[in-house]
Amino acid sequence: MHIYFFIQDISLTGGTERVTVNLSNLFVAKGHQVTIVSFNKGKEKETYQTVPEVDIVYLSHERYPIDNGFIARLYSFYQSINALKTFFKTQVDQYEKNVFIGQNFFANTLLWLIGQSKYVLGCEHFKYDLYPKPVRALRCFVYSFFKKIIVLTDKVRMRFCRHLPQNKVVTIPNMAIANDDFKLDLTSKTIIAVGRLHPSKGFDMLIPAAKDVFDKHPDWHLNIFGEGELKEALQSQIQALGLQRNIFLKGYTDNINGEFAKSAFFVLSSRYEGFPMVLVEAMSLGMPSVAFDCPEGPAQLLAEGGGILVEKENISKLSEAMDYMIEHPDFRQKCSKHREFIKEHLSPKVIYEKWRNVFLS
Repeated sequence: MHIYFFIQDISLTGGTERVTVNLSNLFVAKGHQVTIVSFNKGKEKETYQTVPEVDIVYLSHERYPIDNGFIARLYSFYQSINALKTFFKTQVDQYEKNVFIGQNFFANTLLWLIGQSKYVLGCEHFKYDLYPKPVRALRCFVYSFFKKIIVLTDKVRMRFCRHLPQNKVVTIPNMAIANDDFKLDLTSKTIIAVGRLHPSKGFDMLIPAAKDVFDKHPDWHLNIFGEGELKEALQSQIQALGLQRNIFLKGYTDNINGEFAKSAFFVLSSRYEGFPMVLVEAMSLGMPSVAFDCPEGPAQLLAEGGGILVEKENISKLSEAMDYMIEHPDFRQKCSKHREFIKEHLSPKVIYEKWRNVFLS
């Protein structure tokens, strides 16, 4: 079986890109041929590494012109349609057993426009109402032509099933890749947060929440890993609150597991997610976690333990939860044992069987 992933830009840093690489590597390990088709290329080198057997095809070696105005984006969209048509004509063997997986609404729309949607498994990695109502209506119309729609949570599935047949929408959560030899230092005095420096990740709420924490525990500190457009604004916020000795914007790291290993617990302060890959990874390694109850994912991941779920965007409650983690090392140890639950329910074996059932349907 030849599995094709279609994604806007596989070179970038993000949850969808990481999931695409993880699934590609898994499918190769299961004996499938895998090709990742990327419409754009924003970076010279891919952030996440595929195994050598995975082919990556860039339809354009230019970055998507997201900041260059409507006309530039429209022209790029038109170029992507033509490039995708050419790809199917010249590089897809129609007599081969193929599976086409679109990794976001952008890719799925292009596949629909060139007439391939009835063969496509269209994936949604974000909360249902990320787009305004007219766009959501268009999305459901487009998805009515697809073979299947893959979502990350049952809650999102229920929203789609109001507009699409129930047998068309399937829930497959993100996969946890656990390292059994991984060792944590839960006695450290470091808190870790990870994500793009973007409004959706809520670091502008985490910083004031941390101020109250560090007033009580000045020997603790918070490392925030990630890059993005809010770097200067967040640094200014840190300085305005006098937290330069406690909160550090560390930038991107290609060894986030090494940073998890040096941290006592993880904090997710997002305003919204799809099914947060970074929380899946942290919990699968045994990281005690504090997370806002944002849509979607944290409530499901923390339902059986492993950390503290905090009312969405409640800064004072987030401070209290972080305080509790600091002041109760025994609770951190208890949370860490929850990794076995995550590994059992989100293991590569479990997730592959869900995908395999869709392939065979």
